[in-house]
Amino acid sequence: MSNLTQNRLNVTLTPANMTAIKVAIDTVATQLPAGSLTDEERGSFRAIDVNNKVFVEDVITEMAISGAGIIPPFLSAAIIQTDFTLFGQLDSIESNLLGVLRRVTDLKRICGSEGYDNGLAVYKIYEAAAMAGIPGAKESYEKLRQRFEGQGGKPQDPQP
Repeated sequence: MSNLTQNRLNVTLTPANMTAIKVAIDTVATQLPAGSLTDEERGSFRAIDVNNKVFVEDVITEMAISGAGIIPPFLSAAIIQTDFTLFGQLDSIESNLLGVLRRVTDLKRICGSEGYDNGLAVYKIYEAAAMAGIPGAKESYEKLRQRFEGQGGKPQDPQP
């Protein structure tokens, strides 16, 4: 459990912030070319790593030098270059988006943890208050304890 007196995030996004973020995400999505993969394709398409990137660059260079008399016309250096350029552009976009996604994920973890940890503290206070017979505490404790039913040991019934 974290320090309950430390609240790293005590802010919400305004409706204007939410709208701006959603518009920005939609803008990114609409600027991308159409295309998607099936689950099977995701597992079967080759990925580009550093070695494969160098290889494609070498292919484009070699096609420019000696490809005219060797490579059939249905294999186009221009098409390979276009795909490779788009790959580089998308790689840059992906890197930026992954940084933003990491930040969103971290912020979710922080505020979720803070909310849950504080909720557990409140729950334990209700439990102690119910055991002490404080009016109204037992009902709240019983409602909150439903979250933990079926987990581990049997919870104690507070005795008024």
